[in-house]
Amino acid sequence: MTNAEHPLPDTPDTPAHRPRVLVTGVEQIEGAGAARVLAEAGCRVIAHSFSADAADAVATEITEAGGTAYPAVADLTIEADVDRLFAGLEDRYGGIDSLMHTAWLPGPETATNNLADIAPADWGRFTYDHMAMLFLTTRRAASSMQHNSTTGTIVTVTGLGTGPAIDNLPSSPARDAINGAIESFTMTAARDQTLAALRINTIRLSRLASADAADALPPRLDELLPLLLVDRSIGSGHVIPAQPTFALVPS
Repeated sequence: MTNAEHPLPDTPDTPAHRPRVLVTGVEQIEGAGAARVLAEAGCRVIAHSFSADAADAVATEITEAGGTAYPAVADLTIEADVDRLFAGLEDRYGGIDSLMHTAWLPGPETATNNLADIAPADWGRFTYDHMAMLFLTTRRAASSMQHNSTTGTIVTVTGLGTGPAIDNLPSSPARDAINGAIESFTMTAARDQTLAALRINTIRLSRLASADAADALPPRLDELLPLLLVDRSIGSGHVIPAQPTFALVPS
């Protein structure tokens, strides 16, 4: 991955009451869908990707639909790149109000579902990259948001790739192991007393319930996201199930 420079564009000031939300990983269906939903809810979205093309495409789509979005590119596994990203956001927009972390990197789960067939070096890289970008992004976002006058929100999404389009595929040990580690880290961060001023939660994308258990269905992801940004009664330290409603990219 490259340490790409892609400065955010200078734009006119927008109303301060509109939350500034950084959505990581908009090259993924869930990340792009989250960015669209949050923009429709009135948020100012920073659409992050490892790819400049993906960040530009999502930001342009949102802007052309009447929303507010800016592209941003950074390799979230590199501390200097993460710091550059947040320093740019602080300089241009005064920071962010919320982090929606959906970034996901390809790994051994794309090639095999058997632990015996995963090379140790692939497993090490896969686990290191995901935990590094979660740690670096969460820590830097928390540092930035602690200067805000309002309560900051960090939401990490797990269960990526469990949408209806691939709901019948077997689970992957690599993906499932990382999802568990991500949720554990998020809950640990929520208990950190130095981060007590923030709301830190995880959304777990769940496979859809059967038709005869409709009353047990979790809320839709596109309905839950805006609520998490404003409902202070939700608190911190929760793993909240949600239906993966971004299985298909809008035409």
